[in-house]
Amino acid sequence: MMKKVKSFFLFGCLALALAGCSKGGKAGADAGSGKGKPMNISIFTIQQRQQPPADNKVYKWIEDKFGVTFSFDILVGDKDQKIGVLIAGGDLPDLVEVDSPKFQEAGCLIDLQDLVEQYAPNLKKHYAGVWKQMLEIDGGHIYSLPGYGVYDGPDQGTYYNQNGFWVQKAVLKEFGYPKIKTVDQLFDMLEAYAKKYPTIEGMKTIPFSIITADWEAFNLWNPPNFLAGYPNDGNGHVVQEGGKYIYKDNFTDENAKRWFKLANGYFQRGLIDPESFTDNRDQYYAKIAQGRVLCMFIQGWQFMNEAENTLKTAGLYGRTYAPLPIVFDESIKPHYRDIPIPNLQRGYGITTKCSKDKAIAIIKFMDEMIKEENQKVLQWGFEGEDWQYDAQGRPSRTDQQRHDQEDPNWILHNKATLWWEEAPKMEGSYSDGNACAMMNIPWEFQANAKPEDIELWNAYGVASNAALVDPNPPANAGWYPMWQIDPVDGSEAKLALAKTETVRRKYMPDMIKGKPGDFEKTWNEYIKEMDKANLAAYVKFMQENLDNRVEKFGGMPE
Repeated sequence: MMKKVKSFFLFGCLALALAGCSKGGKAGADAGSGKGKPMNISIFTIQQRQQPPADNKVYKWIEDKFGVTFSFDILVGDKDQKIGVLIAGGDLPDLVEVDSPKFQEAGCLIDLQDLVEQYAPNLKKHYAGVWKQMLEIDGGHIYSLPGYGVYDGPDQGTYYNQNGFWVQKAVLKEFGYPKIKTVDQLFDMLEAYAKKYPTIEGMKTIPFSIITADWEAFNLWNPPNFLAGYPNDGNGHVVQEGGKYIYKDNFTDENAKRWFKLANGYFQRGLIDPESFTDNRDQYYAKIAQGRVLCMFIQGWQFMNEAENTLKTAGLYGRTYAPLPIVFDESIKPHYRDIPIPNLQRGYGITTKCSKDKAIAIIKFMDEMIKEENQKVLQWGFEGEDWQYDAQGRPSRTDQQRHDQEDPNWILHNKATLWWEEAPKMEGSYSDGNACAMMNIPWEFQANAKPEDIELWNAYGVASNAALVDPNPPANAGWYPMWQIDPVDGSEAKLALAKTETVRRKYMPDMIKGKPGDFEKTWNEYIKEMDKANLAAYVKFMQENLDNRVEKFGGMPE
């Protein structure tokens, strides 16, 4: 493993790097000016969206105003395999979307601290409140710029796109908006609805679906943690025992066994789609877009931008989803919604393939794009086309503009989604007091809410999906979230995690689909295989990091 270095100028293969990022001409001189030959920024992203068409108006605006174009390498297939190929081949783009330490551990990323401090005053101001955390979490270096969770003003969020049991609004309406709290209550409701409506839009109704394809398979093993009332600490949860914070894995504890045994029973009742375990990503999301999946445990951002927007465009608002904070039993307090956190060790990183001048130019471009007037274009669109000031001087949209901005095809041609999703961005509030996201401006939020939403919120006595999950989420623990910790490639803990994933992918579907009488036998085999895979090494690594985080950032809030 290549040793980490702080200095921006210590590149692995400097001559290759200078040659590899030469396209785009005088990147340092012309970036941000709109003059001369555009600087092309090549980007690897795991956001599986369509390539933006040539007539996309926001990308055209970026080219005309800032002299920047993009070439996106969009993930197809297995994420880790693709990253491994990029690293091994050395054919790195200028930017990579960082969602694990792989690029950093291979010595493929430059330290951005000095670049931001020297050339990006707007970015430095944006990250000021989390700068210390960004440095400490990476041992005094900064290898990526968080794209989410850094708030420039008060959080006005009404939006929820995280973990939950997402249920079609039509199902909840059918039963008079019942107060569903437990997982058994949920599946009983799904069963009753599917029996009454065995087909939807001419296709077989699917009560519950699980995505197990590729990197999104984490939805297969995440439910037990939330059903037991723990927040999103990734592969484990933290408890206090004898005055000490203890990390426990979510794969082999009693909560996991409880969930998979329940899921086995639901499967026997025909409530879990058997194709969940064979469908690829496109097949899985196509079923949601068809409106026939009643419920799934998933993170909202995974399905909202494409599958759910397809339902909205078709006018099937009743087939869109509401998140429910479901738990095992009513004695458990759910903990799904968080106070916003900075998405550390995520976002764009600049690779060692970039020349010094181009890296500076990219940072300067990012510094321009974080300015408020440019953020409004990226988030709201163009004044007079996508929004306008109303008679009261408030930013607003027409019904047609709102409808357009839910249409996946319109978004493809009119939003810089692939760039914006992972780029540094303003969240919270602008200096004029308006929410950074148009949908969080109160009058826009109300105007954009469909009758199905308002009816549902009124029935549950809330004003948004965020409040439906939790109107007052608790303060985050100092260590939180532990999913930001990932062992380095080649380490004992990393090898153990990879081996346990192989075991999980094999045995978890078997536990759900198998004969009820075989469950205990399958579970015991699974535990033995997880032990052989050295799960203990991963848990030990996470405990050490938990101890370190508690020492630096504290434990449970008072």
